[in-house]
Amino acid sequence: MAIICPDGGAIALFSSVRAVFAQQNKRLTDSVFDFLLKGGALDSPSRTIGEILRIAKDNAQASADNTLKFTLLGDPSMKLALPRYRVATTHINGVAVEGNPQDTIGALEKVTVRGLVTDDNGNVLEQFNGRIFPTVYDKETVVSTLGQDESSSPVEFRVQKSIIFKGAATVRNGAFEFTFVVPQDIDYDFGQGRISYYAEDGQETDARGYFEDLIVGGSAENPVSDGAGPLVEVFINDENFVSGGLTNDNPALFVRLSDDNGINVAGTSVGHDLTAILDGNTQAPYILNDFYEAEQDDFTKGRVRFPIFDLAEGRHQVEVTAWDVANNFSTGSTEFVVANTEDVALDHVLNYPNPFTTSTNFQFEHNLSGLDLEVQVQIFTVSGRLVKTIVQRSFAQGNRVTDVHWDGTDDFGDQLAKGVYVYRVKLRAPELLDSDLKAESDFERLVILR
Repeated sequence: MAIICPDGGAIALFSSVRAVFAQQNKRLTDSVFDFLLKGGALDSPSRTIGEILRIAKDNAQASADNTLKFTLLGDPSMKLALPRYRVATTHINGVAVEGNPQDTIGALEKVTVRGLVTDDNGNVLEQFNGRIFPTVYDKETVVSTLGQDESSSPVEFRVQKSIIFKGAATVRNGAFEFTFVVPQDIDYDFGQGRISYYAEDGQETDARGYFEDLIVGGSAENPVSDGAGPLVEVFINDENFVSGGLTNDNPALFVRLSDDNGINVAGTSVGHDLTAILDGNTQAPYILNDFYEAEQDDFTKGRVRFPIFDLAEGRHQVEVTAWDVANNFSTGSTEFVVANTEDVALDHVLNYPNPFTTSTNFQFEHNLSGLDLEVQVQIFTVSGRLVKTIVQRSFAQGNRVTDVHWDGTDDFGDQLAKGVYVYRVKLRAPELLDSDLKAESDFERLVILR
């Protein structure tokens, strides 16, 4: 069991140091998690990971011999970075949850949830302003292990992983509200759903919580009406990407989605997943459900960022299919070119506007996403005299630069006369191991009008 710090790195490992046995390992693991989540760190945040694991081992219903073969590889004095405060659900569709029967939500029902961020005593934290990330789950399902070994048998267990909605909402003075539409592709049997929460204020204060007095099943009495599919916009790395542009061999697929009633990412119906097909390979689609997140305070819009690795050089095409909650679908696609990552590539160099009167922006594509760039633009008269050199350093979020600005002045700050000029762009990434690698464009023309 790895123990994770807030930035995502493992700071400790609870592991065996000798041969151990599966059934006794299960009892020890159950003891660790029972104490950790039900009566340990959540209720006693002052306890260290060393104390938590020591008490869990003492309470495990496993042989002492097996338990003693587990040790903590890490600093036992460290504490888990657990949320300090709590999140409480107060209303569903305007009805207070306290003192009322369990709420029921059905397919294609528009649902509004309200709640509060509180301390352990239920007092509202009116000074809490930030964001909350709710995830609404359908009912638990029963799945089974494969049992593919000769000496093993399939074992059934329950999981709650079908997502009805995942998004973000604003918390103001400790209060929040979010809205979503239940997908048509839920499990129509009635059963207990769940809302899980995490909230943060952008500094050091955060909160967690859940709500389980929620029944999911059936259909809404007044379902939403929707006969049009979602809008699907496909990019590579970021929204500045233009179809046919350059990238490296490990790009990120970036998709913007919008629909009046939201996107279906429940994953419970065959053929209705949010998917991406690379180069027409329908036998190996990328399933994007878990990578979708609705916009803050707007369930009708969302985005996907999905990493793709080790692509071959050359041209590629990707097509994304999305379904809305009423099971209308749409597709979007784009093309991109993977350049040799051992060399710096530079393409589609231009300036806009061109001609211009007061200012213009130089634009180009490259294959150095995720690196610090050094860009140099040199501007010459048609006779070859250098009149302006622009040097700009920035971090490349994507593979397209659009913001190298020029106000039409020379190196001394004087306005250049109207006429035709030529320019070229040079690009390098100082942090590359071979810092001498660079790219240089052909000469391009620009026109100044006064």
